[in-house]
Formats: sequence, structure tokens, C-alpha cells
Amino acid sequence: MHATPKKGFTLIELLVVIAIIAILAAILFPVFAQAREKARQASCTSNVKQIGLAWMMYVQDFDETYPPTNSTQNPASGWIANPSFTTKFPCKPCRPVWALNPSQYYDPTIYALPYIKSIDIFKCPDDSGIGTFTVNGTTYSDPSGGLPVWKEEHTSYCLNTVMTRVGALAGIILPSETYMGAEVMSFHLGKGDAQVAWATAKPGISNIGPRRIAYFCDGHAKITSDGFIASQCSPQPALPTDSGLVPVY
Repeated sequence: MHATPKKGFTLIELLVVIAIIAILAAILFPVFAQAREKARQASCTSNVKQIGLAWMMYVQDFDETYPPTNSTQNPASGWIANPSFTTKFPCKPCRPVWALNPSQYYDPTIYALPYIKSIDIFKCPDDSGIGTFTVNGTTYSDPSGGLPVWKEEHTSYCLNTVMTRVGALAGIILPSETYMGAEVMSFHLGKGDAQVAWATAKPGISNIGPRRIAYFCDGHAKITSDGFIASQCSPQPALPTDSGLVPVY
């Protein structure tokens, strides 16, 4: 009797299988990456909604007033612009330091802590830091020193300094158009694209579309543009009113 020869893959068949697997991987991996990023955006949006609700509860408990001012225009506040970073950096008006100890950042999270279940809501899942970068020949550096912003300042999200300067809830004329806070940078774009988007954004104009997650004074949160955020931050914090943006000192 002759033994039945064992069947196996030929080299060509094996290469065809490998090629098919490679093609499928090339198709599916970007889809998986996009799905994962969508999940991170959803998590981030949930974070800012919870933060917004925490601020609303704070305001109700403190006679409809926002946390103490972090104005750098008022010497009595004790807060100053970061002396080590005199050039532009993301959310600069909302990230001052203590005059007597410039290594101490304004930390809004301490006011919200009684109203949240976990400090993790202050961490954007995509916050991998900002670092030093150059766009169109201009070099920018961020006080966070390349570390995730939440590690240095306890939060990936700013509290719009307009809130603390206006002080009272009644002073916010257009709550649905006034953002209460936002991601410090468009982390979900990817670091390189986010850096360019921030550096090239102009008030009211953005060439990168809606990418930055913000929460508003009426309680809603959404993905908006760098240009929208810049319109209420630059050249100085401004409050939306029926007659346009009004500087808030």
C-alpha cells in the first residue's frame, strides 16, 4: 500500500493568503482607529458635559456667582500672565499663575470637586501634551512643558476667564453662545494638526472645521472650531452680547 500524500499549501498559495490578510488589515485598521477616536471624542464630550453641570451646581450654591476671578488685568486678583511664557500659547488668558508663586497655576478644579464623582473627567483621553512647535516660521511653547496638560494643571479643559471676570450668572447675556470652557487644544485632531489649527485660527474663522470640544453657559456641549474659541479669547477675553463681542477686563 502506498501512503496517501499529505496535502499542504504551496508557496504561491501561502503568499496569496498573506497578501489577502495584508489587504484586509490595510482596510480595517484605519476603520478601527477611527472608531477608537470617535469613542475618545464621545468620552471627552461626556467629560465636558459633566464639568459644565458641576459648574452650574456650584453657581447655584454660591448665589449665582462663578468661581473667584483669575483676571490678569486686576492686580488685586493676585493672578498674572505666566512670566516665563510671554508669547502666545493655547488658552493663555485662562491659564494665569499666582503672582507670589509663578509655578502655581490657576486651578479651577478645586471649585468643582464637590460636584463630581471622579477627577478623571478633567482628563481628555487624547491629551498627550502640547510641547514646543513651529508653525509658519513662528515657534510656540506651552507652560505644560510637553507633558499632558492635566498632569501639570489638573485639567485638560480651561474655565473661560470671562466667567470669573463677569462673576454673576445674570451677567452672561447670551448663555447659549458663551462658552464656559473647552479643551485647551484640539487634541482629537492629533498633536501636529492640532498645533497648526491653533496657531492659524483667527477669531470667528477656522480653516479646520469643528474640532474642539466646548461646553456652554446654558449647559450644552458640542464640538466647535478653534476660530469660535479664539473669538472669545483674542486679543483679550470678550463676552458675546446682542451688540457683538464686548471686552471683559
